[in-house]
Amino acid sequence: MLKNKLSIQISIEGKGDKSFVVPSFFVKYWKKLAFSSLGLIVALFGVIVYLATKQKEEAITSQYTEALHEVRQKNKLLSMRKSESEKEIGEAKKSFNKIDSTLESINKKMKKRGLKTIVLENAGGPVEADEENIELMSSYYEEALTELEKKLENLPIGIPHPGRITSKFGYRRNPFTNRGREMHSGVDLKGRTGDRIKSTAKGVVSFAGYEGDYGYVVKIRHANRYETRYAHLSRPLVRKGARVAAGDIIGLMGSTGRSTGPHLHYEILKNNKKINPQKYFSF
Repeated sequence: MLKNKLSIQISIEGKGDKSFVVPSFFVKYWKKLAFSSLGLIVALFGVIVYLATKQKEEAITSQYTEALHEVRQKNKLLSMRKSESEKEIGEAKKSFNKIDSTLESINKKMKKRGLKTIVLENAGGPVEADEENIELMSSYYEEALTELEKKLENLPIGIPHPGRITSKFGYRRNPFTNRGREMHSGVDLKGRTGDRIKSTAKGVVSFAGYEGDYGYVVKIRHANRYETRYAHLSRPLVRKGARVAAGDIIGLMGSTGRSTGPHLHYEILKNNKKINPQKYFSF
């Protein structure tokens, strides 16, 4: 307790003099006390500013961390989607490659037979691009094309020689006497002696040699009870029992047997019945 006190008299206009009693300690050390108080206020203000700044920094850091986490999550999601898209594209390419490889195999056989190649075209309607439908479409086309390829192998489709047709299947005027009518059981294709003659389907050679009006002839048996005959050859290039594929060279064009000049007499039989070969010239 401060014992030493001082009396301070203050004159206030209109209200007379007022006296205050204060400890002498405050009067003696007022400057130090004033500076100390000022320093305390400045320090307190500094602490308040520091705390406010730190709180603001923490809030900004928190917002930045949240934003950074969100960006990373989005990047991760985009990366996953990109990976999935690349996988889907890869699967789609594999699916269409299956179709392409099968179609390419068929088209090679079509070219060997002198036929136009197959081109898949859009049939209209909405196109579903999801992976499931791509797989279904691929499976559908692959199965259909594989089945078609099997049928094409054994079916006598196409032309054995690209020459012009000089005599069609059916009744015609006798080419030797130019009188009367006779049944022509095949199709005549004009060419030059030595032109190569192709098999129109996969099969087994049942005869290769000289046979009456046919001259030199090659006969091939195919699946589903089909048979093809290639007559008036200058010579066969295959033997009986040989296995041939569609497009294989089986003989050379000539004018042997009952013939007026170099040409190929081509026949197709189904169940031992002769049918019009021209129906099988196009696919």
